[in-house]
Amino acid sequence: MAPSRLFTLLPLALGGLLLSTAPVVGLSLDDVQALNRELGRLCNAPPRQALAVCRIHARLVRAL
Repeated sequence: MAPSRLFTLLPLALGGLLLSTAPVVGLSLDDVQALNRELGRLCNAPPRQALAVCRIHARLVRAL
């Protein structure tokens, strides 16, 4: 698998891992939704330091 393809699938894998392990680590669906809302607000006008996080967030949202 090409490295760029691997990095494309990484957010999807991390999102799946987060959703599947959230109950185990004590995260509720409400916590995940709150995180999504806050990331959405941040990424509407992201500072330069947050661009990578916003790109990952966008890929996770598109994948779900």
